[in-house]
Amino acid sequence: MKKRTTVVVLILALSLVVAACGGTDTGEFDLVQEGKILVCSDIPYPPFEFEDGAEYVGFDVELMGAIGDELGLDVEFIDSGFESITAGTAMVGGECDIAASAITIKPEREENIDFSDPYFDADQSLMVKADSGITSLADLDGMRLGVQSGTTGEGYAQENKPAGTDLVGFAESGQLFLAIEAGDIQGILQDLPVNAERLVGDDTLTIVETYPTEEKYGLAVKEEGKEALLDAVNEALATIKDNGTYDDIYDKWFK
Repeated sequence: MKKRTTVVVLILALSLVVAACGGTDTGEFDLVQEGKILVCSDIPYPPFEFEDGAEYVGFDVELMGAIGDELGLDVEFIDSGFESITAGTAMVGGECDIAASAITIKPEREENIDFSDPYFDADQSLMVKADSGITSLADLDGMRLGVQSGTTGEGYAQENKPAGTDLVGFAESGQLFLAIEAGDIQGILQDLPVNAERLVGDDTLTIVETYPTEEKYGLAVKEEGKEALLDAVNEALATIKDNGTYDDIYDKWFK
């Protein structure tokens, strides 16, 4: 009887230790690599994700790092094309577990991927050369307007540009800035935070219009098999918003 009591006590004690340690059962997440969240992202897209030396940095990178900390998982970013992310092929193909790439939540995208709760609000904007004399989208009639292919900026431009404006699509955001410097395009229409970040180190450009599209960014996973991961990410996102971690990251990149 004494031995049986001792065994029961030990089992109860062990249960209390496990409960006290807490943590998330990450085994149900079906991760590509055990103990690590692989994150697909279209890089560079400053200030959300870009290279600084040998590492990736930016708002999305730090946000995912904070979420990983909450889940007890390492986080690794992988450069991936934006269209393969929004189409879901990057995740379905096992390239990554989740995508963080300033992805606007849209019904047509939800046909291919599932989104987390929103984590960022953004609008669109028009950037031109500071000495161009261009003050609005209407002034670009007969000129060339650059957009990143597959983005909401491209969609807004298609719906609102003057009839005589030639819309030019680029695979990466960075190519837009090279094109406007070379004179290949006369304007850039894309997310306001990205255009605004460019102004920090370049006074030859200016933002002449902003468009209140009220977009919301979400983290994305493939449609099936990642429900447990998405639920845990949403819980972690709510936690870092409540405890001030989100605000600290936001202030660092957008203050």
